[in-house]
Amino acid sequence: MAAYVAIAGSRDALADTINAATNSWAIALSTAIPGSTTFTPGTTDLATGGGYTQGGNSATVSSATEAGGVYKLILADPAVWTATGGGFTFRYALLVNSTNNLVIGYWDYSTSQAVAAGETVTVDLDATNGVIQLT
Repeated sequence: MAAYVAIAGSRDALADTINAATNSWAIALSTAIPGSTTFTPGTTDLATGGGYTQGGNSATVSSATEAGGVYKLILADPAVWTATGGGFTFRYALLVNSTNNLVIGYWDYSTSQAVAAGETVTVDLDATNGVIQLT
């Protein structure tokens, strides 16, 4: 998977607004880098269609712990998307705090990914190092 990029202002949101261990999380797909941390389903991510549902797929918390001064949020992989009909195209997988409608960061696939009917998209999250590490 591509390198993770934090959205400007997301660290403040993590410190001030989010309870990472108990909040709901999702992975959403998009054609553009979000301009802010605000997440609006169907606008920030793809609209519903072609096998994708706006708002993305849930990614449940596997663990949220601190050890040796490092906090790690580990999320389970979201469900696989299977394209239907005309399929869909995306470039970015967004890490979304669904409880507060905030985009925390994204993974850039470098080029647009066209997903045709019957093809699948799997976002494989790091089960060891997590999606977020704070020191």
